[in-house]
Amino acid sequence: MTEQVARLESGDAHAPFMRAALDAARRGLLAGEPPVGACLVRDGTIVTISNNGVISELDVTAHAEIRVIREACRQQRTLSLAGCVLYATVEPCPMCLGACHYAGLERIVFGATLADMHAVTGGELRVESATLTAAGLNVQIDGPCLGDECRALLEDWARGSARR
Repeated sequence: MTEQVARLESGDAHAPFMRAALDAARRGLLAGEPPVGACLVRDGTIVTISNNGVISELDVTAHAEIRVIREACRQQRTLSLAGCVLYATVEPCPMCLGACHYAGLERIVFGATLADMHAVTGGELRVESATLTAAGLNVQIDGPCLGDECRALLEDWARGSARR
């Protein structure tokens, strides 16, 4: 976890939105996808929810975070998602962080860390806080939220299904 990440208190108001992302991740797992889910929220209301779709779409960019950003922009007919909060069951990768930045998201709340995902896949890109700061990332990153549940889902996937 990077220095730029703020630690969340357990039992906070973020849990219902992370649970929605976890439900999406579980649906994805049942469909043969990596178990990552995302939920985009504006003013306490869910805008859209998605799971990873990299396998079904044959698209390496179809991460859950990218899919909710795409859908929200289409729904709202805008490129700016300022004021929205992204909940992701796994800390976003560099590609997803870039998309969050360009979409104007101000906050990301995650469950499992990229290090947790890396422990399962062995191939996740990780970024240090100095790199994020130098890149001008303007997104508050908080976590973990329901980290144990999010990690457990990754571990279930690692034990029971092919990763790629």
